[in-house]
Amino acid sequence: MTPLSPSPLLRQGLCLLTLFACSALAPVASAHHSFALFDQTQTVSIKGVVERFAWTNPHITIYVDTPGPPAQRFKIETGSVNALQRTGWTAESIKAGETAEVSFKPLKNGEPGGLLVEIKSGDVVLTGGG
Repeated sequence: MTPLSPSPLLRQGLCLLTLFACSALAPVASAHHSFALFDQTQTVSIKGVVERFAWTNPHITIYVDTPGPPAQRFKIETGSVNALQRTGWTAESIKAGETAEVSFKPLKNGEPGGLLVEIKSGDVVLTGGG
C-alpha cells in the first residue's frame, strides 16, 4: 500500500495560507518598535521629580511628576536596557525622588508622556530615545 500524497490543489492552498499568515504577522511583530506614537517634529521640556525609574525590558520607563498647574505625571519611554547599558546607563543612573529636567518627543495623542531625548539630574546628563 502506498501512502496518499496530497493533491496539488491542496498543496497550493496550504502554501497560500502559510504565505498569507506570515505576511499578516509581520506588521504585528514590528508594531511594538514603531515610533509612530511620538511627534518627532516637536521637543518638549519639563522639570519635575522622578516618581519611579523602571529599569525593565522592552523599554526603560521614567515617571516624572510635575507641579503644574495642573500637576501631572509624565511617562517617558526610553530605549531597551541593553541599548542604554552600552551608552553608560545603569539601574542606579536615576533615582526616585531626584529633581530632573527632561526633554522628550511628545505623544501624538496629547497624553503626558513621550520618547526621551535627554534627562538632566544634578550633574548627570543622559540621552537615549530609542
